[in-house]
Amino acid sequence: MIGVVLGVLPVLLLPELPRPAVGISLGVVGLALLWGRRGRYRFCSGLAIGCALALVHGQALVDSRITASCVGQPLSVSGLVVSLPRSSRFPDGGRRQRFEFSVDSLMPAECAGPERILLSYYGTANIAPGGRWTFPVKLSKPWGLANPGSYNLQAWFAQTGIDAVGHVRGGRGTRQQSLPGLDSLHNRLRHHIGERIRALPLPGGVTAILAAITVADKSGIDTFLWTLFQQFGINHLLVISGLHVGLVAAAALLLGTLLQRLLLLAHISAQWIPPLLAVACSGAYTALAGFSVSTQRALLMLLCFLVAGLAGRKTGSANNLLLAAVVVLGINPLAALGSGFWLSFSAVGALLWLTLWQRGKGSAQRLLYTHAFMSLVMLPLGAWWFGGSSLVAALANLIMVPVVGLVVVPLSLLAVLAMYLLPVAEMTLWQLAAWPLQQLLPVAEDLASRGGDWFYQPLSPSLPDVVLAALGVSLMALPLTPWGRGLALLLVLPLLLPLAYPVNVTLDSAPPGSVEVTVLDVGQGTS
Repeated sequence: MIGVVLGVLPVLLLPELPRPAVGISLGVVGLALLWGRRGRYRFCSGLAIGCALALVHGQALVDSRITASCVGQPLSVSGLVVSLPRSSRFPDGGRRQRFEFSVDSLMPAECAGPERILLSYYGTANIAPGGRWTFPVKLSKPWGLANPGSYNLQAWFAQTGIDAVGHVRGGRGTRQQSLPGLDSLHNRLRHHIGERIRALPLPGGVTAILAAITVADKSGIDTFLWTLFQQFGINHLLVISGLHVGLVAAAALLLGTLLQRLLLLAHISAQWIPPLLAVACSGAYTALAGFSVSTQRALLMLLCFLVAGLAGRKTGSANNLLLAAVVVLGINPLAALGSGFWLSFSAVGALLWLTLWQRGKGSAQRLLYTHAFMSLVMLPLGAWWFGGSSLVAALANLIMVPVVGLVVVPLSLLAVLAMYLLPVAEMTLWQLAAWPLQQLLPVAEDLASRGGDWFYQPLSPSLPDVVLAALGVSLMALPLTPWGRGLALLLVLPLLLPLAYPVNVTLDSAPPGSVEVTVLDVGQGTS
């Protein structure tokens, strides 16, 4: 399994893919090496199989991209809406809905090939997941901006399998009359719940957060709200994490255990009820989260734990984490291009590493030490993926993680259940879930306005800086002497003390009447 993971990663760095025969050959070699009994043969087998998986996946992605001759041409596309539409309003009152579209047919036939496209629709119809449409479109290749310290849209296109991007011409489209399939059920539920949350009589920022942590609908998260959470280092709370999946599974295990004991009173043994209920509930929540990488990882590790328990076998968390990485990368090797993969797996790996050195400590001491350690772990990861880090993240997370994880999320999920099972209690539950956010958001906005720019420190680290900082933070978990901890902290300093390169440019004396212009280019080609 280690070989498979390490075999996938180098392929992502290739400037171009080799011929398809290379991937096929590596796959054959990997399968042949599986017959070897020694560990090194199996490790090399994993390397070859991992490389083959990544190469085959990459080649399929390249082959399905729209051809250059069809770029900008009037086309007709029919298919299925397979994502939540992101709706945005313009100052003139217009609206844009952006959604992923699974292609059934693309005309003219010589342009067929793209299987998944990203469309922008400016018409008046409401686009919903699971709807079948025929649109007149113009498409282009899925290129996107990838500036340092900002969102890498190019990588997101690759991870999501977007083969073309474009817009619906004239806001026109024909809705096809067909029954929605089960494959779009989770997205239709997410859309319905998101619409219900947005209709609540609550402030816009509160409903945006509730939609994000309940059904992973981040369309209401505007720049102001995202920047506010970034200043306090709590952006991760706007994403459904593995912790939330674990909370749902724990509640389901508790409920299943109660049912099992009730059945024991009737002399019926049903040991399978708690794990089955935990898998069903956590799987449903993972679907509501849109099968993000972090929830996939949590669900796979939970399955390992529960299946091992049913089989009467022991299981190690490290092996479960490794198996989850193999499955996630086997399904989509390009998942490793995104921050979600590295943040999720690195955070769990760091927690497992820390638990090796925390035996014998009290509960309160372990809790505080874990919180401080994870704040340090996120420092190099945040600097690399987001171009900065919050100086108040440790304190903000100490307050907000329990509030969101133990109060807001459970009450929001109970409100969702009440929507379908007990409507009379729904509004009360939503109000209870929103109350902590209503109290804390104004305080956070006031602190951010008073604190200025010092809350969030922009960083532009090099890869060696990040590696040294990660090594230093890892050493901090060990039972070192004060001198040893000081030396470990020294490894983090290159990340926190970036060199300031002079940017002043001395120009030759210009003749009188000339004008000096400085152009700040951000990627649109104005340079």
